[in-house]
Amino acid sequence: MSFSGSSNGVFMIFWVMLAVLLNGVISFAYSVRAAGDTTLPWAILAVNFVFFTGITQTGAAFSAIMRLTKSEWGKSYSRLAEILTLSFMPVAAIVFIILYVFGTGRLFYWANPVGAHGNPWVGRGLFFWRNVITNALFYITSYLYFSSGRREEADAQHFIESREKAQAWYGLKKRLNILAGAVCFFYVIANTAIAWDFGMMIIPEWENSIFPPYFWSGNLLSGAAFVFLIAFFFMPRGHGKGMDKGALDSMGTVFMGFVLLWVYMFWSQHIVLWYANVPHLMEPVFKQMSGNFAPIFIFMLLTIFVIPFIALLFKRLKRSTNAMAIIAGLICAGIWVNRYLMIIPIFSDGGEWIIARWTNISLIFGGLASTILSLIVFFRLFSKRFRLPGIGQR
Repeated sequence: MSFSGSSNGVFMIFWVMLAVLLNGVISFAYSVRAAGDTTLPWAILAVNFVFFTGITQTGAAFSAIMRLTKSEWGKSYSRLAEILTLSFMPVAAIVFIILYVFGTGRLFYWANPVGAHGNPWVGRGLFFWRNVITNALFYITSYLYFSSGRREEADAQHFIESREKAQAWYGLKKRLNILAGAVCFFYVIANTAIAWDFGMMIIPEWENSIFPPYFWSGNLLSGAAFVFLIAFFFMPRGHGKGMDKGALDSMGTVFMGFVLLWVYMFWSQHIVLWYANVPHLMEPVFKQMSGNFAPIFIFMLLTIFVIPFIALLFKRLKRSTNAMAIIAGLICAGIWVNRYLMIIPIFSDGGEWIIARWTNISLIFGGLASTILSLIVFFRLFSKRFRLPGIGQR
C-alpha cells in the first residue's frame, strides 16, 4: 500500500492512527493530572521522544551513508528514509518544547534550585539552545540534501542533451556528496547533544566519553530497521512481487554491521566503567542490568544482538522479506528498551512494572502513530512532487 495512493485503506490508516495518537495524548495528560508525583510520566514521555526522534533522524543519515558508499541498492529506500526525517521534524519540535517548558523541573536535577551544582554546561538556557541549534543545523542540512537529491532525479534524464547540462549535473552530484557528509556530521552532533542531556545529565556528576557513540550507534541500527519496516508495509511494488532479493541481502548486511557496531560500543562503555571501578560512575549503569530491571535487560540483549546476529548469519533468512521484517521489529523493540533503561532507572527502583503501564503503552503506539501520520500528511501534500520508487527498483 502506497502512502500517496488514493485507496480507502490509506484513509482508514489515517483515522486509526489519529485515534491512537489522541489516545496517547489523553492518557499522558490524565496521568500527569492524576499522579501525585509526575516524574515518571515525564520520564516515559522522554523515553519515547528520544526513541522516535532517534529513529526518524537516522533516515537522512541512512540515505547519506548509502550515497557516500555508492550503494545503488539503497536508492530503493533512501528517498523514503529522507522523508521520514523531514516529516517527523514538527512532531519532534513540539514534543521537545513540551518537555522543556513543563518537564525540565521533573527530569533534570540541575533544574531544581535546591540541588546546587558547579557545572556551567547545564542550565535551562543552555539545554534549550544547544538542542535547538544542533538539531536545526541537522534538519536544515537534511532538507538541502533532500531537495538537491530531488533535483538530481529530475535532471538525470536530460543531462546528456548538452555539455553544459552534463557539467551542471555532475556539479550537482558533487554538491550532494558534500551535503551527504554534512548530514552525517550534524547527525552525530545533534545526537550527541541529545545523548548528553537525556542520558548523561539526568544523573548527578556522571560522565562517560563512550556514551554518545553508544547512543547514536543504537539510533543507526534501529533507524535502519525502522526504514525497512516502513518500506515493507507501505512502499509500492508490483502486484504479487516481493522485495528485491539483492536489496534484501544488502540490507541484512547493513543490519549485521550496525549490530556489531552497537555491541562493540556497549562492551566498550561497560568494560571501561567496570575496570575503573568508580562507584558513582558504575552504579547508574549496573542498576540497569540488576534487580527488577534484569529481565528487560536480558530482553534487550536478545533482541538487539543475540537473535539478529544469529539470524543474519543465514543467507536464506536475509533474503526472506518476512524474516527480515521480524528481525527489524525485534531490533526496534530492543532499542526502545535500551532507551527505557537509559532513563527510567534514574527515577525508579523497578519495583513497579512501569513498562506495562497503560500510559507507557499508549505513548509507544502514539509515537508510532505520529510517525505514520507525518508520512501520510507529507505525501498527501507533496505527492505530485515526491513519488516513491518501487521496492527493488534501481
